[in-house]
Amino acid sequence: MTVLRRVAGAYAVLSAAAVGANFVLTPLYDDGATGYPVWSILNWFMAPSVVLVVAASLAWKLRPAEGGGDARDALRRIEANVLFYASTVLGLWFFWNWFGDLMARDDAALWAFIDPLFAVAVGACGVRLWRGPDAIP
Repeated sequence: MTVLRRVAGAYAVLSAAAVGANFVLTPLYDDGATGYPVWSILNWFMAPSVVLVVAASLAWKLRPAEGGGDARDALRRIEANVLFYASTVLGLWFFWNWFGDLMARDDAALWAFIDPLFAVAVGACGVRLWRGPDAIP
């Protein structure tokens, strides 16, 4: 199970890095006249990452506290809740806008919120998956 968790974590970190880098570099190489072909391809790799981060953060949120209620348990609970709600918002925005993009009716301004949130939430989830379920940065 550790190998599968690490592979999922690596995929999440790599996709978060790719989205973050492309978000910053897109204005340098594409003015929008081409229809953003890199994003059209990258969205297909983003979708599994969004599902992964929602599922993993839900599992961490629903896991009962194992300790006696110390500061580490409170920090774990806060981290799990923030990651879960951020990933839920990310999932709703991403799939709504991506499906709209596939049908030529997306909201281009919403991608400016989705892509940075993706890089942060998926990156954090990937690091946590890589380190282990009990890791607290």
